[in-house]
Amino acid sequence: MSVVCGEGVALIHAHGILTITDANTTIGYCRHDGDGAIEYIFVHPAFRRQGHAKRMLALVRERVGKPLRLEPPISPLGSKLLRHCDSGF
Repeated sequence: MSVVCGEGVALIHAHGILTITDANTTIGYCRHDGDGAIEYIFVHPAFRRQGHAKRMLALVRERVGKPLRLEPPISPLGSKLLRHCDSGF
């Protein structure tokens, strides 16, 4: 399933992997399971601090319909993400 978000950015969500891309690169991706476990989340360094991780988590939460949780190990950047997410994570 692919959805164009404007300005050449596309969201692709299939088989437990959500990917954000533009015409040149992968901006970020998130691998999850159907129970809300986030197995891996990554945003390309050039695109960080623009809300892409939060957007991916919101879309995954909407899709699975359950609270999300990060699976260990959680990196220092993952810990920062947790602190900046809303309480509904």
